[in-house]
Amino acid sequence: MVLTLLFACVEPNETIVEPQSPIGHLKIEEVYYAGSIPTEGIERYYADQFIQLRNTSEYTLDIGGIGIGDVYGLAGEINSGYGPNAFADDSESLYFENLWQVPVDSPYRYLPPNGCIKIAQDASDHHPYSSLSHFDAHFETFVEDSPQDKDDPIVENLDSIFYSAGYDWLVTVFGPTIVIVDKAAIAEGYEDRIDGSSLWITPFEHVIDTMESLMDADSEPFKRLHTSIDSGFQFVSGTYTGESLRRKAEGGQLVDTDNTTNDFFVTTPISDCGVE
Repeated sequence: MVLTLLFACVEPNETIVEPQSPIGHLKIEEVYYAGSIPTEGIERYYADQFIQLRNTSEYTLDIGGIGIGDVYGLAGEINSGYGPNAFADDSESLYFENLWQVPVDSPYRYLPPNGCIKIAQDASDHHPYSSLSHFDAHFETFVEDSPQDKDDPIVENLDSIFYSAGYDWLVTVFGPTIVIVDKAAIAEGYEDRIDGSSLWITPFEHVIDTMESLMDADSEPFKRLHTSIDSGFQFVSGTYTGESLRRKAEGGQLVDTDNTTNDFFVTTPISDCGVE
């Protein structure tokens, strides 16, 4: 839904409520990353990945310029001998592998109370390989330099701030760490090359919300976030299982204890966030 703010014809004693900051109010509601259950003669399908954000406040939020991305680091001992390579001991900085931004001129910049934003890897109908269709997405992550990534002509693209994922923004099917940050994180962030990997580094203070997933219950040493910002993690039962992680709700409110273990549960994709 496009929110139009009208400042004309206001009664003398009428209070105009300006859009609020998303900090403390914008939450990651669902992350579907594991890939679909194999069908139609195809063993792996992951183009139906999506992320869903929710305004949990009674105010309209200004989300123009916020960033969303996946944090660097392995999800677990995917192959024998692999060890942790993230920067979870750093209590001051985030290390993004990829970072996208909501355009400041987007028609979805102003998110109404309880409003929802759906971000699709590919905004298309994924049948017959998946039961999901993302024609209702608000945004997609289009890799402009990739001849293999197709751009939906209707669904708006997020702006690419920093990218290293290849032909398509595939977050790891073994378990990504998704973080949303305010627009200052982009202004104050910078690119650096560490241990052979190019990363986008930004201060922790700009974090709005997090969701940390790893490969399995034994993968805690592979945590990517410092425990001061997210003290836990979650995981699905395996790759290509058609499962997602969704934030719990209690009393009609989304749970946020800064601990993904407590805040998220495993489910099948709900994807109930259509364009309003």
